[in-house]
Amino acid sequence: MNKISKLSKQLYSSGVIGYVMIFGAGTLWGTIGLFVKLLSGVGATPSLTAFMRLFMGFLIMVPVMLFKGGIKLFKIDKNGFIQCLLLGTLSQALFNYCYNISIGSVGVATASILLYTAPVFVCIMSKIIFKELIGIQKVLALILNIAGCFLMVTGGNISYFKISIIGITFGLAAAFLYSLVTIIGKIASGNIHPFTVVFYSFFFGWLTLGIITAPWGSMAAVSGMKFWIYSFGYGLIPTVGSYLLYMGGLSKNLELSKVPVIASVETVVATLIGVLMFKERLGFINALGIICLLSSIAIMNLKFKEKDE
Repeated sequence: MNKISKLSKQLYSSGVIGYVMIFGAGTLWGTIGLFVKLLSGVGATPSLTAFMRLFMGFLIMVPVMLFKGGIKLFKIDKNGFIQCLLLGTLSQALFNYCYNISIGSVGVATASILLYTAPVFVCIMSKIIFKELIGIQKVLALILNIAGCFLMVTGGNISYFKISIIGITFGLAAAFLYSLVTIIGKIASGNIHPFTVVFYSFFFGWLTLGIITAPWGSMAAVSGMKFWIYSFGYGLIPTVGSYLLYMGGLSKNLELSKVPVIASVETVVATLIGVLMFKERLGFINALGIICLLSSIAIMNLKFKEKDE
């Protein structure tokens, strides 16, 4: 038992458990495309789909929190309230809003590529806020990560890349807002229980989305048990499950600049789901992209002594 306890402490202090949790969160996020397609197939609009994800996640969190810790988990102080408000409005609601505008302007492929610049924002903010070192190893990992995402999304065909000032602006804004999940989440997780952070970020997220997009009319037009089953699955798997793992991981001893690179396994999972479930084509270039992305995760976690650049 002493050996097991000692090993557990070593894993915790080195952040291994936290990184595994982040990897798990990314894996669950990889199922987002599956649920989006399922909900779209029963008539749900993009704005309704985004709203239902956060709303169902919020509802699912209520019994989870009551079971886990009771009423005390719902208590939050002023600083925690502000942090969760920022998470919900910026990294949940406005992120989805900006991303949808970018997709509508430049298409899914270009918007996805722009979103994958989020690790760069995290790396820069980690340097400024948390004084993390940025060395050649991390820069190489980031370059491989973005290149891998590009190859997976486009198959190397640059004709997929569309130019639009509005689309690119909102795409980069979405990437920045997405990166704030890691930064604000790290700050909040140091003072608040991860379950509490997730619950209130979902609450402020669906509330803000409801005000901005007003999905009520489209909700009335969609009916049937499938819609609610798919919405529940969307709220449970790539929402509650992923965010609990992610926030739990952020509460461990992690280098933040590594986190979004590890979580980008989401793209690999999404690609494989597309191939296995929707018979999408996986070409040599797409496979090369998967190799690049997985290599970026490996390089980011290799143990080398780095000098501050």
